[in-house]
Amino acid sequence: MAKVKVTLDKREDHRHKDGRCPLVLRISHKRKTRDIPFDIYVLESQFNPDKREIKGVVNAVRNSKRIQKAYSDIDLWLDENKAEIKLWDITKLKDQIERKFFKKQSELNLFEHAADLFTRFRMKGKYSTISSYEDALKIVVKHGMKAKRKKDTVIIKTLFSWNEKDEKYEVLSEYSIYDKPIKAIDKSFAKKLEAYMSSRFNSKNTVFIHLRSLQSIISDAVDSYDELKGHKPFEGIKKVSVPNKPVVLTRSEIDKIRKLRHEFDKANPKYHVINYFLFMFNNMGMNFADLALAKVKSFDGERFNYTRKKTEEEGDHFSILQNEENLEIIKFYKGKKKGDEYLFPIISSDTSEERIFRVRKQKAKWFNDHFNEIASKLEIEKNITTYTARDTWTNMGLSMGIDIRKISKGLGHANVETTEKHYQQSMQFKLLDEMNAWITGDKQP
Repeated sequence: MAKVKVTLDKREDHRHKDGRCPLVLRISHKRKTRDIPFDIYVLESQFNPDKREIKGVVNAVRNSKRIQKAYSDIDLWLDENKAEIKLWDITKLKDQIERKFFKKQSELNLFEHAADLFTRFRMKGKYSTISSYEDALKIVVKHGMKAKRKKDTVIIKTLFSWNEKDEKYEVLSEYSIYDKPIKAIDKSFAKKLEAYMSSRFNSKNTVFIHLRSLQSIISDAVDSYDELKGHKPFEGIKKVSVPNKPVVLTRSEIDKIRKLRHEFDKANPKYHVINYFLFMFNNMGMNFADLALAKVKSFDGERFNYTRKKTEEEGDHFSILQNEENLEIIKFYKGKKKGDEYLFPIISSDTSEERIFRVRKQKAKWFNDHFNEIASKLEIEKNITTYTARDTWTNMGLSMGIDIRKISKGLGHANVETTEKHYQQSMQFKLLDEMNAWITGDKQP
């Protein structure tokens, strides 16, 4: 638990020539200490550390009351917020105390606050969120590059490094020049950034995702620091996602894919890609991320049990009875693996938690590339991705007239509105096409 005490800084290089020492608030947290000076210098004989009392100097009573009150307020604050403070490093704690109790108004920068936020995310294992937010910050860097008439098409691998000693993220020096005070990110800058993104990306959803990520970083800073209260630079800028048109397969196309699987040697990557697709499809449109992280112990002999990674905090647990095709696939990959081992050879067992997200993304691209080669071979002119199994399962269910609320439950959506947003539009188009065919005489009702 973090602690504070009022003491003298007795280091020789901090003493005055007459022997007086600075009075400081000493913070202890995670076996590290930091000092915040009170701007008061006294001799050792003039300070009682037990009572936090000064004597024999001008304004001794007033200064004693000041430091006693500061100590009391800070000690109470530490106790009331100990659960949150436990997650901070000592630099963060010192900064917060200076702001709240010493009225220090240092400049709050976007990238520096993001580094602090990412450190907290890392403790929670939220690596995908870190990656998504960092992608948005990379666009801020590229916008800055363009403003400085530098090439803004360079590939930026990362903006941060992990400081193992202090257990925190730090902004890389080559990108810190593009950092901005959060207060300087006003509505004018936000509009310019939105225009820059719109010129770079064809997809409105990409712009929406990046703007939402930046807004989340700034909102976290606003919640943390009183001087930023009411700072909402992205307020008023429309951040509405446009539903992507689902890419779905027909039953005959899935049958073609099933048949083709047996033509591949089992060492061929395409054999495995088809297995993964069928396993996801048969498991109610399972996400590729959940497939990659599936453990042998998830299968109890009849049912496959797992918690959806994307919504694991909400406790989205699934237990799905496996059909014959999936039982065959599980048997093939299970072999002699132990319960805690990954069922599918997508992520190696020695992959660190931090790298799992990046490996998953690489494997998703690998899956997409191979599956589109399969589609081309079968003359299926569709851009198939890891989402196709999910979109196909959903579209088939809706086409069969299954209640959308049941479909939504199977997908693990928080509410039916999410399902409608992504899939209802395609169903509306189908209904309108049928209606138009009836009206024009091409089809009888």
